[in-house]
Amino acid sequence: MSMESEFRTRFGGFWNSLILLFVIIVCLRFANLELAHESLSERVHCAIHLFLGCVAAGILLGILKIFLSFSNQTYTRAPASANFVHGIKYGIVAGGLLIFVVGTMQLNNFLGVFQPIANGLLVKLTAVFA
Repeated sequence: MSMESEFRTRFGGFWNSLILLFVIIVCLRFANLELAHESLSERVHCAIHLFLGCVAAGILLGILKIFLSFSNQTYTRAPASANFVHGIKYGIVAGGLLIFVVGTMQLNNFLGVFQPIANGLLVKLTAVFA
């Protein structure tokens, strides 16, 4: 498959689009709460930087996935385009999840009305390991 068809396969569809939308919303929410006293252009600029950081993490993970796939046998190895796009997808999701976790733990009211539920779950989770 070509790189373009790999991107359509990995990032197309309802659930993949929903995951990318979730990452963009998390970046926007984090930037809005972190820079509440700044102008709108500063907040959007920060959100774009956060999302581009997620994309950069995805590109790095994609390159790493290509290098690590060379240790597989030739007949079990996926094409380089498939490995690269798969790594980009997981890097973007991992970056968005990291921003989500940091926002939930550090920023007040990051989840809005769901924040008390998340705080209760976090308290119970830390009580298990403490």
